Amino acid sequence: MVEKMLSRMSAGQAEAFERLVEAADRGDGAAACRLGDRYREGIEGFRYSPRETYRWYARSALAGDPNGQNNLGACYEHGLGCGQSYAKAVKWYRLSAAQEMGTASMNLAYCYLRGKGLPADKDEALRLFRLAVEQGEPKARPEVERLEGGAR
Repeated sequence: MVEKMLSRMSAGQAEAFERLVEAADRGDGAAACRLGDRYREGIEGFRYSPRETYRWYARSALAGDPNGQNNLGACYEHGLGCGQSYAKAVKWYRLSAAQEMGTASMNLAYCYLRGKGLPADKDEALRLFRLAVEQGEPKARPEVERLEGGAR
């Protein structure tokens, strides 16, 4: 399978792929996450593959990379390359959010807001949306404004 994929890549893409795999094999979670991104997006000579996306994000998450943890949470939330599980999504979002990943804080907030994988809790969702904004996630700001406006 790898040989077939490499045959679709330019020489530079194939070299970059091999470097990322080598780094991931050494435990570099960020490299594994980048591989997952390429499979998810079907870019740079990669074919879209939910299974490979999940596989590389799982390696990244287990290596402690906050992006990989957040992305693995998203795989579980949406059933991308794995069985859908809100409880597992929450687990990985929590681990990533604990490393101050704003996107993960926002994703966890949505789980609280919608009661997915844990009991619904608007107050906790608002707290997490605010935290996400503080952590640099601009997409959380409209949710803060909406929830604060609804509280008045």
